[in-house]
Amino acid sequence: MLIWRLIFLFLLVGIDLTLQGQSISHELKFARYLLGKSNYEESTYVLKNIDSLHASAEQRDSLHYLLGNLYYNQKNLRASIRNFDLVSSFSPRLRSEAIFFSSFNHAYEKHYSIARRKLLNYSPRDSTESQLRNLELAGVSLLQRDLKTYDSLAVFFKPVNYAIDLQEKKMQEHFARISHQKKKSPVVAAALSTILPGAGKFYAGNKGQAVYTLLISAVLGLQTLEGYHKDGPNSFRFIAYGTLFTSLYIGTIWGSTFTVKMKRDQLNETINDQILFDMHIPLRTVFH
Repeated sequence: MLIWRLIFLFLLVGIDLTLQGQSISHELKFARYLLGKSNYEESTYVLKNIDSLHASAEQRDSLHYLLGNLYYNQKNLRASIRNFDLVSSFSPRLRSEAIFFSSFNHAYEKHYSIARRKLLNYSPRDSTESQLRNLELAGVSLLQRDLKTYDSLAVFFKPVNYAIDLQEKKMQEHFARISHQKKKSPVVAAALSTILPGAGKFYAGNKGQAVYTLLISAVLGLQTLEGYHKDGPNSFRFIAYGTLFTSLYIGTIWGSTFTVKMKRDQLNETINDQILFDMHIPLRTVFH
């Protein structure tokens, strides 16, 4: 009788685990449906209430994968990375996608070394993933402005997969743009503005501001000279215009330096946004 009771108990436990597994599978499927409809709040509620302790390894991988996608779509990249990194090798397909998106998230967060390391530590499953990994590594190299490493990766750019070929061409365009980027010096801008007010801004590329600054400086300078010659060095007119001219003169020198840095940063941010865009497109195409 004891043996039959034990057998009956094991059967009950097995049935219960099977039902729990089926229930978790249905919840994961429903959460995936909600996520596909961009119902993020409802999808979050479903995923957060799944009993991961009674889930199989594959189900836990699906849970973390879906949470990674959910947070990714909500721009919560740190939470997305944490969940993507929890996807295990029990689920090879999900694992590969999770690694690529986790690496991309790090690149977006400017954690370039981590993004590169994750890609280098991953062994692609096929030629498409190999080409994709090479493209992503090339993109990270451009973001780091490591043109030598980019060159070593670009030699493997070949028209093999239509989903990646266009972005490889785009990477070459970004490389050319970075290579031919004029490196203007803040020191040169400051020196030019010291010699001629507005010249530093003209050098930086703000020609309209340069002309305006030169005209205002000329007016104030002439008023200062006129005040000195007509009313003397102690006159209110000379002191007032002299103070305004001096303030503008010093401000123009500092402003020219700032303008060069700002222009350079803006250009680099624009290029980086385009690189990230061309890293992102093939991820969506290949995995979705």
